[in-house]
Amino acid sequence: MTEISFWNCPPDRPVRGSDSDEYQITLIDPPSRGSITPLPPHDPARAREFAEAFSTLDAVLEELPLRPASETLTVDVRADLDLIAVGCWGPVTWISDPALAAYDAGMTPVLDEVTALHARHPRALIVGSAAPDFGETHTEDVICLPEGQTLFASGFPAYESPWHVEGDPEAILGALGIEPADLTEDDRAYLGLGGEPHLTNWGMLGGLVLERCGRTLRSGLQMSVFRVRHTEDCTAAMEEMWTMAP
Repeated sequence: MTEISFWNCPPDRPVRGSDSDEYQITLIDPPSRGSITPLPPHDPARAREFAEAFSTLDAVLEELPLRPASETLTVDVRADLDLIAVGCWGPVTWISDPALAAYDAGMTPVLDEVTALHARHPRALIVGSAAPDFGETHTEDVICLPEGQTLFASGFPAYESPWHVEGDPEAILGALGIEPADLTEDDRAYLGLGGEPHLTNWGMLGGLVLERCGRTLRSGLQMSVFRVRHTEDCTAAMEEMWTMAP
């Protein structure tokens, strides 16, 4: 059934540019606070299994050659939106999928996927982040603890409103054993915790949580890349977002 396509535009049509670091979800199962142990090699079979269960996808159509995990997948034409990357390194699973991008505060693809993943991986720490630039940058950040406590923040950093924030970032840090005194002065300055939502660096907060709980840099590791067919609903949303006139 690989001939089925839900796209209405051709694969060579130029779309808004981006790269795979702009929309991603990481699971650490189980989280290991303060761990600096190097991650084991990538598991391609587990990566395919994870991709096939990801709810934005209708099918995995092709498994491409492994790539260094330090690389990013760039989006220039519509066909690039059919590529996702997955890394499975021991307790850490990472996925980048352009279907996680959103362009307004009423869309919550990252929160939707993190919620679905928590149901499948209840022991995992799950951190998702998307910050695409569709003319103006819209961010969506989610931190979900194993017990289900969740922090969600979504909005446009360039504007004071509208912003949607649920959860307490300091409570999330405290639950992970990360005390304010553990943060460097630069961390506190750049995070902007306690300030207005548009001045808080939610993506940096998620990155800090991951680094303190067992995710190390991806240098020297590999990742899988798949050509996929997204679901019909996801494809329709992506077509509207990525091909609309600037």
